[in-house]
Amino acid sequence: MRSSLSRFVFCFALLFFAASLGVPSLTSPAAAQDDGWLLVRALYGFRDAQVDVTNLLRDLIARGGFDGRIPVSNETMGGDPAIGKDKTLHIIARNRRGEEREFNFREGAFIDAGMFVVPPSPPPPRDDFGDRDRDRGNDHDRDHDRDLSILRGYYGVQGRSVNVTDILRSRVREGRLFFDVNNQNLGGDPAIGADKVLIVIYRFRGEEQATAVREGNRLELP
Repeated sequence: MRSSLSRFVFCFALLFFAASLGVPSLTSPAAAQDDGWLLVRALYGFRDAQVDVTNLLRDLIARGGFDGRIPVSNETMGGDPAIGKDKTLHIIARNRRGEEREFNFREGAFIDAGMFVVPPSPPPPRDDFGDRDRDRGNDHDRDHDRDLSILRGYYGVQGRSVNVTDILRSRVREGRLFFDVNNQNLGGDPAIGADKVLIVIYRFRGEEQATAVREGNRLELP
């Protein structure tokens, strides 16, 4: 049985070959980086069916994307706000002079994670794998989970999602995480009647990765 991670990697391979179909408008990576564009807001969708993905995109940018790039897809944007439509990611950013500009990326395109900067993030929680100030008494637990660390988790649909990072971290056992993705296991239903998606950003053996699992399917990491 193929794991959710394998399906995710396969999806990204398809998106890689489709990258030439989507081209960002109004700017180039070099120009954006030179001007230091600060991400202010991000919307994903089609016409009136758009959802705010600012926080999700900021998180992906802060972590350098996937090998330096961020695919514009329903999986990375947390769901499909306009099924059957050709969607666009609209980014509003501000440079050092306070000038705002809009960048547009079509579904299937890739964003260079170095194009934008994001506000500094608060220090990670003490139970994060990267926290080197953890109490010595927890070293034994850290040894068990050293190969897998949950960095961030979201469950729902765009505009109606919840942060389930703590729930995911609490379910890591002996370096593995596996369970059925449903409302009961993830603390409730953030979008009643909608087909929800669980997005997990994690570190495995020193490499940051991500996976997306639809409601009703099984999450298996690594």
